[in-house]
Amino acid sequence: MRRLVVALLMCLSLVAGCSAEESGSPPGATTTGPTGTPPADGATTELVGSWHRAQSCAEMLAAFQAAGLAESHLGWLQGNFYGGEPGPETGDPCEGARGPLEHDHFFTDDGQFGSHDENGEEVDGGDFEVVDDDTVSFPSHATEFGYDGELVVDYSIDGDVAVFDVTLPEGCADTCADAYAWALSAFASGPWERGEVPT
Repeated sequence: MRRLVVALLMCLSLVAGCSAEESGSPPGATTTGPTGTPPADGATTELVGSWHRAQSCAEMLAAFQAAGLAESHLGWLQGNFYGGEPGPETGDPCEGARGPLEHDHFFTDDGQFGSHDENGEEVDGGDFEVVDDDTVSFPSHATEFGYDGELVVDYSIDGDVAVFDVTLPEGCADTCADAYAWALSAFASGPWERGEVPT
């Protein structure tokens, strides 16, 4: 297990060096994929722009525990909170973690999705597609993890505040669990506030 965590965190420090084949890769991995489908209606157009929040390891731990992924996807849970070093494998997974750390996501009107870390560096990228008025999917991320299902995240927007909700499908395991571990690491906690896309 220690070797897996070390390997995952090394991937985090290399960002683009990780691939979908490395199960449990931490959230620094960069996804590439096909150009997304543009938002189809006014309701989803509200999502276009940048959304930011400060995230903590404790919030991430709670989300992963609720989803049953805290032990199996420790690298995703601990993510950037240890500055590229492995976090604790036993006891409190968040002991000594940095944070809360500022993080943002952006959604473009041509269907692109991406993220920036607390330093404004782009650490994730791919596409998104409209599912319905309060749900988006992430096809390139699903493909990256070898998941042939639809990787969906629900959301609601009230003015300049967005709340995202990640719910694992029933019986989600293997590539599904890997894909949804990414979704949890990306969207757990909040709320998110509308902001400017860092340049």
